[in-house]
Amino acid sequence: MFKHYRILAICFSLVSCFWAGAAFGQSDNVDELARKGHEPPTGELIRAPAGSQAYNGTNVGGPEWTRPFADGTCCSGLGPVRYSVQEFHISANDTCDFNSIQDGWDGYLLVYRSPFDPLNQTVNFVAGDDDGDGGIGTSDIAGVAIDGQTTYIVVTTGFENGEEGSFTNTINCAATTVNLGPFAPAAPRHPIPVNDLRALLALAALALAFGVMAIRSRAQ
Repeated sequence: MFKHYRILAICFSLVSCFWAGAAFGQSDNVDELARKGHEPPTGELIRAPAGSQAYNGTNVGGPEWTRPFADGTCCSGLGPVRYSVQEFHISANDTCDFNSIQDGWDGYLLVYRSPFDPLNQTVNFVAGDDDGDGGIGTSDIAGVAIDGQTTYIVVTTGFENGEEGSFTNTINCAATTVNLGPFAPAAPRHPIPVNDLRALLALAALALAFGVMAIRSRAQ
């Protein structure tokens, strides 16, 4: 009889641990859903940007990942979610805003410094936002310090599994030019060596001499 009670006690403990683990695993989901729509704004948007660049995209059919939270910590339990990436760079150090308008779906916006690794979600993380001033279907990140002549990545992804569609993103910077694509340093210019320059001048003089001789021979 004692043996049977002991077996029942072990089974009860295992079931209790299972439910506790399940509840703990879903805590991120519950907290994230509870916070949705109540997160404080990220700051004041730039009202008169000197540089602005808008682009359209979609995360439909894109790769899947487990996204981080808006503060860069890992990771949401609402995925996997599909994402789309866009590289950009600016001409000099500046402060920039990021805005996303998702077409009928609940998106999430994240900014990374290159390189971006979807399997290491916290590495090179810069900023993120779930719902912007326009509510669900928008995302706003304001006042981000961006280094010039450096490649950054904007990641547009879903809030939870199944959220996907087209979007329009805008990057606004206070004083600099915004360029889509990676930063590519200009190739250095190599001056012509003195010896090569002299050789070119000698060749030009020789060609001129032959030209003069040819003109004189025709004149005779």
